Amino acid sequence: MNEQRVHSHSCPGFFNRFFQSGQNHPRTRIFASGLLLSLLWTSGVSHADTSLDANTRLLFSANQAAHDLSVYKLNLRNGELHEVPGSPYKTGRYPVSVDSLPDGRFVYVANQGSDSVSVFEVSASDGSLRPVPGSPFAAGKYPDSVHLSPDGHFAYVTHEDDNNVAVFHVDASTGAIRDTGFTAPTGQHPIDVTLTPDGRFAYVTNFDAASVSAYRVDRKTGALKPTGTPVATDDRPIYIKVSPSGHFAFVANYGSTTISVFRIDPNNGQLSPVPGSPFQAGAQPYSVTVDPTEHFVYAANWGTHDVSAYTLDSTSGRLTTVKGSPFSADWFPYAVVVDDKTRYVYVANNGAGNISAYRINAQSGALKELVQSPFTADLGPYGLSLSQQQR
Repeated sequence: MNEQRVHSHSCPGFFNRFFQSGQNHPRTRIFASGLLLSLLWTSGVSHADTSLDANTRLLFSANQAAHDLSVYKLNLRNGELHEVPGSPYKTGRYPVSVDSLPDGRFVYVANQGSDSVSVFEVSASDGSLRPVPGSPFAAGKYPDSVHLSPDGHFAYVTHEDDNNVAVFHVDASTGAIRDTGFTAPTGQHPIDVTLTPDGRFAYVTNFDAASVSAYRVDRKTGALKPTGTPVATDDRPIYIKVSPSGHFAFVANYGSTTISVFRIDPNNGQLSPVPGSPFQAGAQPYSVTVDPTEHFVYAANWGTHDVSAYTLDSTSGRLTTVKGSPFSADWFPYAVVVDDKTRYVYVANNGAGNISAYRINAQSGALKELVQSPFTADLGPYGLSLSQQQR
């Protein structure tokens, strides 16, 4: 692998010169700042009380610079994170995306630096991981994102150089993946792939084409069929999130300072901008998420080291900035997620090597950082995923 490729994606000028990196590959950058700050950071994450129950979830952090995956027990009573036994777990090189099956049995990690997907079985008793036989699995050149279908039958992987999204079959008993041979064309430099909650439609962000491609999903074979032409976004769309109802799609436009919001046509899956879109965010928004009640939307702003918060009009899709927003994070936040009870927000701070945790004000959507936050991660936390269901 070309080491220059692994050190790109819009670092501040100093770090670009340090690594002599280009700007063409957004997902292949390791921060020198993350390495230094992570080594200096002293806050800890307890390994105590790792049993799982109805009041716990698992939070997975793909640590790009450390080539591993951290796993935390999330306590829904207080929002605290406790690292599970054995964490972090070794992955392939430069993991950048993580997702888990709906039933929580298996977790999948896209390793951009080793052209593979690591698959782990999750212990139902304590959340610890065990690599499944055959892992890591070959996944094509420079995989940027891995996303599981809602029924757990298929895994979708984007390839930034080949400009396509590939379909893999998931073995329900072992968790292993197998290439189906189905691919679908994307725009230039695809980054993120996601599906609607009913599994009928899929979407891919095209970083260099400033657009989102839409597809109809064959739920028997997993194959994708383009529906209409790609819809325009602001500059350099990177992460996309579909609302739990399937009514709206939210896109973080990394090359600008905005969040694009689209209404999803329930008949054909095509996207149309909602009134007022795109909406103002911080500098270089990297990822975006919507809470399960569809009251609030949050965006992690890489360039301003903070989180933008919005209220969501569930009828029109318009976003209104929450009072007090943006809320401070640590250095270079990448991923942002909300737990399934809409109590907490978690942000992966790639440059600082930690995870910020916030309590959500149920009335306003405002964020208040937990006293224990930030929680230590390994070097370069990049992708986050929450296991929403316990077996």
